Amino acid sequence: MFFLRNKVIRRARVLLLGAFAASYLFEGTALWFFLNRGGVFWYIYAAIAAHLISSLSFLIFTTPKPRALPGIAFYYPRLAALFTLFMPVIGLIGISGTLLAARVLMRSRGLAEEYKEKAYEGKDMEVDLPTDITEFLYDEIDVHPIADILSGDDMEMKRGAVNLLRRIGSAEAVNLLRKSLSDENAEVRFYAHTALTRLEEDYADAVDKARFRAERYDSAQAHAELASTYRNYARSGLPEVNMQESSMALACEHWRKAVERDQENKEYLLRLAESYAESKSFAEALHIYRETLNDPELELESRLGICMVFFEMGNFIALFEEVEKLRARPKLEAHDPFRKLIYTFWLENTSADEEQAPENFDEVGSEFA
Repeated sequence: MFFLRNKVIRRARVLLLGAFAASYLFEGTALWFFLNRGGVFWYIYAAIAAHLISSLSFLIFTTPKPRALPGIAFYYPRLAALFTLFMPVIGLIGISGTLLAARVLMRSRGLAEEYKEKAYEGKDMEVDLPTDITEFLYDEIDVHPIADILSGDDMEMKRGAVNLLRRIGSAEAVNLLRKSLSDENAEVRFYAHTALTRLEEDYADAVDKARFRAERYDSAQAHAELASTYRNYARSGLPEVNMQESSMALACEHWRKAVERDQENKEYLLRLAESYAESKSFAEALHIYRETLNDPELELESRLGICMVFFEMGNFIALFEEVEKLRARPKLEAHDPFRKLIYTFWLENTSADEEQAPENFDEVGSEFA
């Protein structure tokens, strides 16, 4: 799963803590041998050996991963080994205190994070970040799309654009970030890679927190939150195809649990149907939509859902018939402007071939059934 990175980080932390524990044990043993060497000549050699093993503990217990986890799994253990080797006792205590203080007092900020509060950097310029990609394209920079910024030469604009794409986090934004990974400028590639990594980590943290609440409280709301997080990740453009399918399957599973725990919540039921449709479980989606057709509050969304399922299936004969049923119904009202727009589209738009439909339409349709 996409949250395996968090497991890798936790494992690296445990290994580093184990290395520190072993190092303290051997360093304490070396100190004891040194203080009690007295007339036993070999105590001094035992102290030296224990001290060497103490510094080597950081290399023995940790797994070198300079690319995946350069800090906690590569540089920190080696720095600790050097300090322990060349400064007995004091070096180990010093590096332990330094890492602990850094963990408690310092907050990691990557280069892509420098633009978290503003899109551009200037001495006397303050820019309010837009919340929508369309607003950014048309209001902030008018005719210059963000793709042109990334293909330009202004590094400050590029850094702001990459960070803005991370904040948006949509599938289109992720697509632009992936394209930036092959940019000719090394800094842009680094910023894009950092932004994609942070997006993955954000989703990983969100899933971990939502899964914890779902396991702890086992409530409809907790399962709905976890299902929504899985679904958002699957639709983000970040995961590969197999991971996307797995995330959508988990979203369906937890929407189903939410429905089981709160059967009166119609919103959960419709979100379950949408997730079924997006995960290509068309039969389950159609079953839910047809069951909710008789509910006046859900009729519009159910009929639109059926049209969407037939469209995704490629069953245009059934889609045509469903649209005709939709037109025959009385005018349906929708509080959601997006669904109202789709409803108006199906009502008012007729395909160019509709008037020239063959008389033996049923026979033609049976070939695609």
